[in-house]
Amino acid sequence: MTHSSSNDGLQLLSVAQTAKLLGVTRQRVHDLIKNEQIIACKLGRYYYVENAEIERYKNQPTGKPYQPRSTTSQPSFIDN
Repeated sequence: MTHSSSNDGLQLLSVAQTAKLLGVTRQRVHDLIKNEQIIACKLGRYYYVENAEIERYKNQPTGKPYQPRSTTSQPSFIDN
């Protein structure tokens, strides 16, 4: 079910619709909501996610930030 607001183009998407847009399972979307990685509103017993929230989640950086390895040589420990 998609709800629209004529004021600002707000769309509320179901968990299933959100999962399809993100290419993940519905369970993963519920986990993202539970871990507050995606903000959702609960209407009755169902969660709905704003389309802008999906875009925000898609555009956030993933993984660890890139840190190049040091090019300086490490001291060599050789027993003589």
